[in-house]
Amino acid sequence: MSSVDHELRLALSTGRVQLGSKMAVREMRRGRARMAILSSNCPAENAEAIETYGRLSEIPVLTHAKDSVDLGVLCGKPYPVSAIVINDPGDSRILDLAKED
Repeated sequence: MSSVDHELRLALSTGRVQLGSKMAVREMRRGRARMAILSSNCPAENAEAIETYGRLSEIPVLTHAKDSVDLGVLCGKPYPVSAIVINDPGDSRILDLAKED
C-alpha cells in the first residue's frame, strides 16, 4: 500500500472527508476544502470542474492512480468513488504529500 493510500485511510478515520464529485464541487466552491483527490477514471466534466475550482482557490488536486471502484474499496464503501474532498486531515499528513508533488 502506498503512502498516499495509508494517509488517505488515516484521514478517513480521524478527519472530515466528503465523498463524491458533486460534494467535491460544492465544498471547493464554498472554500471549505483543503485538498481534492480524483480517481483515474473520473468523468472528464467532473474532473475539469474540480480542477478549475482547485486552481481558482489554490486547493491542491491530486489524481490517484486507482480507478473509482478501487478508490471506493479503499474508503471502505461498496460503491465507486470518483472524487474525495478533505476538509480536515485529522492526524493524517496527506496535505504534506500534495505539496511534494
